[in-house]
Amino acid sequence: MKLKFLLPTLILVLASFGNVSAQRTELNSPEVKEVLKKNKAIVILDVRTPEEFAAGHLKGAQNIDIRQQDAYSKLEKLNPKTTYLVYCRTNHRSGLAVDYMMQKGFKNVYQMMDGFPGWAANNFAYEK
Repeated sequence: MKLKFLLPTLILVLASFGNVSAQRTELNSPEVKEVLKKNKAIVILDVRTPEEFAAGHLKGAQNIDIRQQDAYSKLEKLNPKTTYLVYCRTNHRSGLAVDYMMQKGFKNVYQMMDGFPGWAANNFAYEK
């Protein structure tokens, strides 16, 4: 009788380890600042419009407007083994980008949940 319950549980546990190598981490802007201090190799992706990007963005960020038709093909050209930080204004567009990246096999992706307004509200440095 116990075996009937143990087997499905064991299958669920083993299945949960199937995607251990991929990591999506949701952070707020103060946490992002600390992560960027520790890892200078992180590639920063701003997925807002070019106009939003021009108004202010994190230093060194690359702009890929997720609403453009070629955005997903641009994401596919990135190295999936590199660590990325993705942000937008809120977290909707960055969520779309991160979801897509995870589906395509990217291994380490951070998402800044409070977006660029959160970064600016904390008076962290940014570029225009």
